Formats: sequence, C-alpha cells, structure tokens
Amino acid sequence: MTGPPGSLSILLPKRGSAVAEKKIKLKPSGGMRTAILAQTVMSVLFLPAGAFIAWVAEGEAKPFALFFSLVWTVACVFLFLRGKSALKAMKEGTFALDVSLEGDDSPGKRLRELESLRKDRLISEEEFRKKRAEILEEKW
Repeated sequence: MTGPPGSLSILLPKRGSAVAEKKIKLKPSGGMRTAILAQTVMSVLFLPAGAFIAWVAEGEAKPFALFFSLVWTVACVFLFLRGKSALKAMKEGTFALDVSLEGDDSPGKRLRELESLRKDRLISEEEFRKKRAEILEEKW
C-alpha cells in the first residue's frame, strides 16, 4: 500500500500479535522539507569557512585551526549527506520514524480490561471465562 510522495507509513501492533501490521500514513509538513533543505544548503555554504580558517591561521594557532577545520569539514559533509538523504526519502515517500509501542497490548492489560468488563456486567461470566482462557493460551 503506497501513498503520495512524501507520506509516511508507521506500523502499529495488531492485537494478539508481536509484529506490527496496521499502517498509518502521515505527510510531513512543508516546514519540515524547508528546514531540511535549509540545512543542506547551509552545510554547503559553510564548508569553505573551515578551509579559510585553516588557511589564515598563523603561528601557534595553526595546529588548532587545522584540527578545527577538519572537524568543521566533517560536520558540514555529514549535515549535507544527511539532508540530501532525508530530502530523497521524503520525495520517494520512504521517510521513516522510529516508533516503539512495545507492551502496549500486553496480556496482563487485556486481562485487566476483561475483568473490568465483567465487573461492569458488560459481558457474561461464560464470555469472561472463554476470553480469559484465550488470552492465557496466547504466547506471552
């Protein structure tokens, strides 16, 4: 199931399964694309500044300037590559988010919900016992 370019798919756990199966589509805001584009452009514009600092340094400051220039250049290249890959992922619709929903649908929680339904007399005692047995038979 694919969505429009720039949409996101997030997998959510399905009740009773350890693997996520339900998809929700999200589309990043225009502001997010603009911020990533600005990051990419600024990294390219600031890249020469590191070389300039190393070039103008003199005397005892030269080793520090060279080290600073190296760190500056690596950071600019990293930000450029990261921004470029994020823009590509947004264009292809494969932009990803890490979502952890572990324990969201645990058997203990489901048993407590079932007990609450029984106490409120929304299910019969027979339905309660049957569903409780099903939950307890599931792999924990």
